[in-house]
Amino acid sequence: MDGCIAYGDCNTEGLKGYREKLWPEMVAEQAGLALTNCGHTMCTTRELRHYAADFPPGNFQLAFIQYGLVDSWVTFRGAPYVLYYPDSPGRKIARKLVKKLKKWARKFRLQQRLGEREQVPLDKYLATIAAVVRSAPQTRFVLVATPFNLDEPRNPRIRRYNQALESLAGREPNAVFADASERLWESRKRTMMADGTHLAADGHRIMAEAVINALSH
Repeated sequence: MDGCIAYGDCNTEGLKGYREKLWPEMVAEQAGLALTNCGHTMCTTRELRHYAADFPPGNFQLAFIQYGLVDSWVTFRGAPYVLYYPDSPGRKIARKLVKKLKKWARKFRLQQRLGEREQVPLDKYLATIAAVVRSAPQTRFVLVATPFNLDEPRNPRIRRYNQALESLAGREPNAVFADASERLWESRKRTMMADGTHLAADGHRIMAEAVINALSH
C-alpha cells in the first residue's frame, strides 16, 4: 500500500490547458507520496464506483474524494444520465443526444411539469462514498467539500451536500473532512476562474491548505 489517489470532478482533474499545480498535486508533494489522479470533468459519484473498481483505494495509503458539483445539479425528474467513465464512442454519442434533450426540456419547462431532482440524489451520493471508504479500512480518506459556484442559486444545494459529507466523515473512523468552501467564496474574485466553476491558482492553493490541515488533526 503506497502513494495517494484522488477521485473527483473538474476541480480535481484541472481545467484543460491549466499549467499551475492542482490541489491534489500540492497535497501529495507535501506528504511525499506519488499521486494517481482520477479526476474527471463532469463526473459524479456514479463514475466514482467505476474508478474505485479500476483503481482500488485499498492499494493506496491516502485517498481524496471530491464530488458534489455535478451530483447536486438539478435536472428534470426521469432525465437520462450517461456515464463519462468508462467511456466509449457510443456513450459520447449518447451524451450529445442527452444534451439536446435537456435543451429541449428547458425550452418546454419540463422541470416544472415533471418535477426536479438532483443529478445524484443525496442519499445515493452518500451511500456510494461510504461504500468506497468502507472498502479500504486501512486507507486514510479525505472527503473534500465542493467549492461554491458563481452561479449562486446552485449554492444552497452544494452546501447541503457538503454538510452531509462532513457528517459522513465524522462517522467513518478512517476519514476526515476538508472544507475550504467559505474561504474560497470570501476571496472568489481571485480563487475562481471567470467561468464561475473552476479554481484558479489561489483556489487550488487554499484547497490544498484545507486538506493538509485536515490531515494534521
